[in-house]
Amino acid sequence: MSSDSRKQGEEVMMLRSEELRLNKEEFFTQTFCSIFHKTALRYPDKTAVKDMVGEFSYRELDEYSNFLAKHLIAQGVGQEDIVAIQSGRQKESILAMLAIWKAGAAYVFVDDSYPPARMDVMQRECGYRIIFTEKYFESLVWERDEEFINYSKRDGLAILVYTSGSTSAPKGVMIEHKNVTASISNFHRLGFCETDRTCVFASFSFVASVYDIFSQLAAGGALIIIPEEIRRNIDLIAKFWMENQITVTFLPPHMAMKFMQFDDSKFSLRVLLVGSEPVRNLEPKSYRIINVYAASEMCSLISTYEIKSAQKSYPIGKLNETIRGYIVDEDGNQVKPGEEGELWLAGPQVTRGYFKRPELTKAQYMKNPFSDEKEYERLFKTRDIVCQMEDGNLKYISRKDNMFKIRGFRVEGGAVESAILKCTAIKEVVVKAFADQGGCNILCGYFVAEGEVDVKEVKEKLKEIIPYYMVPTCLIRVDQFPRNRNNKIDRNAIQPPKELNDHKMLKKLY
Repeated sequence: MSSDSRKQGEEVMMLRSEELRLNKEEFFTQTFCSIFHKTALRYPDKTAVKDMVGEFSYRELDEYSNFLAKHLIAQGVGQEDIVAIQSGRQKESILAMLAIWKAGAAYVFVDDSYPPARMDVMQRECGYRIIFTEKYFESLVWERDEEFINYSKRDGLAILVYTSGSTSAPKGVMIEHKNVTASISNFHRLGFCETDRTCVFASFSFVASVYDIFSQLAAGGALIIIPEEIRRNIDLIAKFWMENQITVTFLPPHMAMKFMQFDDSKFSLRVLLVGSEPVRNLEPKSYRIINVYAASEMCSLISTYEIKSAQKSYPIGKLNETIRGYIVDEDGNQVKPGEEGELWLAGPQVTRGYFKRPELTKAQYMKNPFSDEKEYERLFKTRDIVCQMEDGNLKYISRKDNMFKIRGFRVEGGAVESAILKCTAIKEVVVKAFADQGGCNILCGYFVAEGEVDVKEVKEKLKEIIPYYMVPTCLIRVDQFPRNRNNKIDRNAIQPPKELNDHKMLKKLY
């Protein structure tokens, strides 16, 4: 090849590379299918997703999903039909998500850990005819199809995510394609890039996985799926990260605290995301530690805060630039800066609502009374109590559901928990109120600690920093808290002490 022709070829490749580079506007005009196709053209031979068995390159993931999408259409799957995925934590599950979208349908992920009764309820409610399982995939004669197909629509249903049900019955959140792309448009906040190797830690049925998977596939990085049998043991997790040279990953707070004990020089990690519950007691490391605040109803990421010092608690940070937040009082009026109130959110990440629950949707979603701009005309009421700090960061206070009437006073469980955490030995705490036989609410605190804790001494210290009615009647030590599938503390599983009706005995024992 002559030097002139080589130079011409390089110029064509450079031009094509620039044409394939994603720009911010595409996240608000296209669906993920088109965005991914462009990324696949840019990085065709790079690893897109890898599990313990094998991997797909970007080209393979794009072409195999074309094949599967056409298979679904041939089976009669159309716009907004729901297809279930029950193939576990493997690369084919992610391929199925993309194929379902290309066919114009939506997916719901069915976790194998679900009890049969819950699976039956989901099937009846969703009415899906097709369930992708390992056996289903094995029955197909796979072919790579270069012809790009895409029947997804920006206002079309993309995902049905069932909430964990930690404080109420599980409910399906309807996520549209425009919600997905608006959410992942913020991946620059976490520094995701094409050189990353991201460990997919969250359950595929959990909204956090939506952000992790699709933001990284838009950026051109590699998704590494951690097996189910590993993701609950911090020693096995650390070994997996080292072996797979993971650069970005997520951990729930209680596991992040355990990971702090490892020598960070042995890892390739550069970003550790922490969230799903209040984050506390994390020390700075060589890698970035980012507190992420998210919700299914907002298609995952809402705000971020980079942790740079060891503290008892951290703010949830500043909102994505595509989101507008309003902190309001009980009458729906905005409060003054620094005052506490419920956080309401507006923007293109606000999802459609709850599946087949119009009354609940009406209660939690509403027309935005503060703006009539097209992208912000509808908002979601988070039921989270927050306040805006002087530096603009949001401080999480409590769930609205975690408020109790004690002796006629309104008590925020989160405020009591924050006060208890000032005791250095206490690492995690949950405050609940239980009604005794006389209908009187008794405030009870449960905690996990390192070392000895004199609960009577803690109570005396609490009296110095919070009103007397906020001091729990009893403080009960537990080895660990019960957790749901998504590693959140299952508050519903925490039972009252058997001495609940004997107040004097409660104070004596606890």
